[in-house]
Amino acid sequence: MSSHQVLRLRRGFDLGYDEVGDPAGQAVIAFHGTPGSRLQVAQQISDQPARDAGVRLIAIDRPGYGASSFQPNRRLTDVALDVAELADHLELEQFTVVGISGGGPHALACGALLGDRVRRLAIVSGLGPARQKSSTRQMMATNRLLFALARRRTWLARPVAAAMATTLRRAPVPTLKAMLRQMPPRDVAVLSTPEILAAFADDARQSPRTLGRAIAQDVGLFTREWGFSLDAIRVPVDLFHGDADVNVPPHHVDVLAAGLPQATVHRYPGEGHLLVVDRLGEIIAAVTAPPPETPTRQ
Repeated sequence: MSSHQVLRLRRGFDLGYDEVGDPAGQAVIAFHGTPGSRLQVAQQISDQPARDAGVRLIAIDRPGYGASSFQPNRRLTDVALDVAELADHLELEQFTVVGISGGGPHALACGALLGDRVRRLAIVSGLGPARQKSSTRQMMATNRLLFALARRRTWLARPVAAAMATTLRRAPVPTLKAMLRQMPPRDVAVLSTPEILAAFADDARQSPRTLGRAIAQDVGLFTREWGFSLDAIRVPVDLFHGDADVNVPPHHVDVLAAGLPQATVHRYPGEGHLLVVDRLGEIIAAVTAPPPETPTRQ
């Protein structure tokens, strides 16, 4: 099972998504990172693990990425409207939501705002609230710059994000290889794998011209009030994080765990931001297991 589709939302925007795995399986809606697209989830790393687990994995493009329209002036909470409409379209009564990296806050918004429709959440290498300067402590230099600019005004981050997007689209392999100099050894090993490097490069080549605006908009949203509180999320949340992550440092998972009523933290010593590549099978197994009866923190 593999299909790419575009849903025209009632608000007039397009929402791109792919489905992989078992069409009769448990529904899991997944958000890619920043930057990225549905290809980052559906085609690069997820098809075989989804089939093996009997999961119907629905990977969506966030606004301005992949085949989804850029949404000017959007709020982080708007993602719940998009996901609810997609779930109605697909006739999903209940589903799990997974957010990777910058997809984490979007997944959390769904958990806070969609009530019983969300069965549980998984946040993988996910970003916590980033309003404070301390939130970028231990981040790689490019991320620190983007967040510092967006924290002042979102438009200040646009030139930097646009330059990043253009370079990534036009010369993806050299750009990705240059990023390796800032990454921990485990991430270097993952991204140096020829098929993984080729998949990330292909995703970059296919990125739309709105990529730079989407990156800046995302970072701007992350550095503002999110529009919901973590304690409004009443479903179990599994948090997966590597302690060598320099894209989203591990203190973010501590903040999330402290604010969520039902949080289970899965820590991976020595692993970095790309742990989802090697760990997707166990992540899917965790989020499709029966929810725990009582809140847990590890």
